[in-house]
Amino acid sequence: RVMGFGICFTCGYLMTFMSFRLFIKLVEGNPAPFVFLYTSGNILSLMSSMFLSGPQRQFKNMFDEKRKLTSIVYLSTLCTSIAVCFIPIPTGPKIGLLVLLLLVQMCASLWYTLSYIPYGRASAKRMLRSIVAMED
Repeated sequence: RVMGFGICFTCGYLMTFMSFRLFIKLVEGNPAPFVFLYTSGNILSLMSSMFLSGPQRQFKNMFDEKRKLTSIVYLSTLCTSIAVCFIPIPTGPKIGLLVLLLLVQMCASLWYTLSYIPYGRASAKRMLRSIVAMED
């Protein structure tokens, strides 16, 4: 189980990080390679925790009251970013929408992960507040 988790998690994050090699294709108007690799890496990383807790418990944890909204946003952006690749809209708005979706996906993934770390979200909020306060 631990090996399955480690392999799946590592491969998922390697795919996600390697996708940034294809970011220039996204900017040039060919978003599919970047979006598919980035999103597939996120899905694989998310599924890796199923090795530790099992699929039923994983979904139960994802949709408990503390993580429900974050999980919905995260899963929605995963699906929507792939769907937008196939929608025939002008390249400029499509790229802008995809970049926005991928940023939201990244933030939702981080927020979801922080929910499993004791005081993770609270610490992140404090850090963001102190950064914003420094800007004033």
